[in-house]
Amino acid sequence: MTLRFNRNSGGDTEALGRSRGGFGSKIIGVCDAAGRLLDFVLAPGQAHELASSLLLLRRLPKAPAWALADRACDAQAFRSAARAMGSIPVVPSRSSAKQPEPCPDYIYRHRNLIERCWARLKEWRAIATRYDKTATSYAAGIAIAATLDWFKSSP
Repeated sequence: MTLRFNRNSGGDTEALGRSRGGFGSKIIGVCDAAGRLLDFVLAPGQAHELASSLLLLRRLPKAPAWALADRACDAQAFRSAARAMGSIPVVPSRSSAKQPEPCPDYIYRHRNLIERCWARLKEWRAIATRYDKTATSYAAGIAIAATLDWFKSSP
């Protein structure tokens, strides 16, 4: 992750922003089939997840067989990017979609792996509450917690 620091930037380099939950940041991540965090991006609280999801999809070293995502990534850009790299996009369509795309339930049910990954990482109090002032130190804390999660899950 590359961040520039500028005191007069208004905090956008620190991945902080207003959302319905207050002043905070989002962690958008990708995990493997075992539910271990592979990569993540910090975004301001009001930022949409689609741009960060596309970035993470492009940064994967190898194309996954299935690209699972939630309804926030229900966009043609995500689906075409996943197909371009050789993956099958599994994203449920929004209820207001004019042309809903199929989403196989037997594959989509595995999306809970990323949710369980976040639950394990947020057992660390500093990750759950973001006490860190800078995005760099917060990202380092997430990386340490994810590394320890990898060690715990190794056989």
